[in-house]
Amino acid sequence: MPTRIAHLSDLHCPAKTPGQAEALAASVNAAKPDLLIVTGDLTRRGRNREYRAALELLSAMPARRLVVPGNHDVPVADTFARPFARFAEYLAGQPLFIETEDVLVVGLNTVAAFRFGDWSLGTAPRARLEPVEALLKQKPAGKLGIVAAHHPLRPHALDPQRSATSHGPEAFKSLAAAGMSLLLHGHLHRTSKTCLAAAGSSVCELCANTALSDRERAGAAGYNLIDVTGPAFTVTPMSWTGTAYEAGQVL
Repeated sequence: MPTRIAHLSDLHCPAKTPGQAEALAASVNAAKPDLLIVTGDLTRRGRNREYRAALELLSAMPARRLVVPGNHDVPVADTFARPFARFAEYLAGQPLFIETEDVLVVGLNTVAAFRFGDWSLGTAPRARLEPVEALLKQKPAGKLGIVAAHHPLRPHALDPQRSATSHGPEAFKSLAAAGMSLLLHGHLHRTSKTCLAAAGSSVCELCANTALSDRERAGAAGYNLIDVTGPAFTVTPMSWTGTAYEAGQVL
């Protein structure tokens, strides 16, 4: 059976447009996804009220889900002491991976707990990659290996500066060698699909737009629907029109 994935990112809850969160949940639920993958930035500044709004929205979409943190999910007050404690509190029990007969999706935390310079940039150190690679290497042949992270791992033409993830290019190659065929990420607030040769096979990166924020950088907010059949997949961008989310051209 094919697998349908709803890929959301950069929600930055709560929504500022009345009714938009409800419209997003209605759109996702109408699509009947098998999996809901959320690649970070659920909040704006990691505040409790923002996490509560994000959790309320996620609870309105009952599909099996995997959520990874984004840089905006680190509370400003706890940046040094407990950077991921609030995410863990509100998203308790989040699995490291989720799968169907067609896909294995593994979460990767690319948020830097602390770094000099641009605090928003990601990082992909070996210690975080090892458990992800171990899971990818164990997947059965024919099952699509997907990694879900907030940050891109390669410099992206959409925004080379904001996609400069520390150790990212090396991580991309290493994950591809372990069995990653598709990387889902956000952070850039634009929809994009790129594919390239890595580790002897084709590996694609899929960036999701901001799902319901007023922080979109090009075009309307939106999310992606991914339909997987065996090793092949199609991507349908869903864009906010001001009243609903409508399907765009298949990527």
